[in-house]
Amino acid sequence: MRNETRDTLRGGLYAGLIGYVTIVVFFAIVNVAAGRSPFHTAALFGSAMFFDLQDPGQVVVTAPAVLTFNMVHALVMLGAGLVTSWLVSLSEKYPVAQWAVLVALIFVGFHLFAAMQLFSARLLGSLGWVQITAASVAAAAAMGWFFLGTHPLLRRELHDVAMGEVPPAA
Repeated sequence: MRNETRDTLRGGLYAGLIGYVTIVVFFAIVNVAAGRSPFHTAALFGSAMFFDLQDPGQVVVTAPAVLTFNMVHALVMLGAGLVTSWLVSLSEKYPVAQWAVLVALIFVGFHLFAAMQLFSARLLGSLGWVQITAASVAAAAAMGWFFLGTHPLLRRELHDVAMGEVPPAA
């Protein structure tokens, strides 16, 4: 395996884990602040997705509900991390691709957010969109911080070169 491919895969796995942990910690804090189990939201989503929960007031925190949701959530975040890592690597090689990356990330992010919002509206109630938005922004910021820290060329290009322009030869 080439070093570049290995670095892209490793970066994607780390970024996905960072995003996953950020969201887990965010909802654990929200749940504890509301006087619930830190696993309440995971149990709620897991029960709705896999165990046909109809009434969010009837959620019971169980290991199967929490673990099944967390497995899906971890896989989705790892996939997002891998795709983002690949796009970041592409942007470093071809700065003009930054526009495509920006559009792709906005498009995918919006659709994932909309799908999650449709799914969670009946479960989280009227403030669900605020919680999901805050958790998503926190995860995106943490993942972005990781990529900026591990990709000095990208950081330089974003600072010194207008988006889409070809950087001067070194």
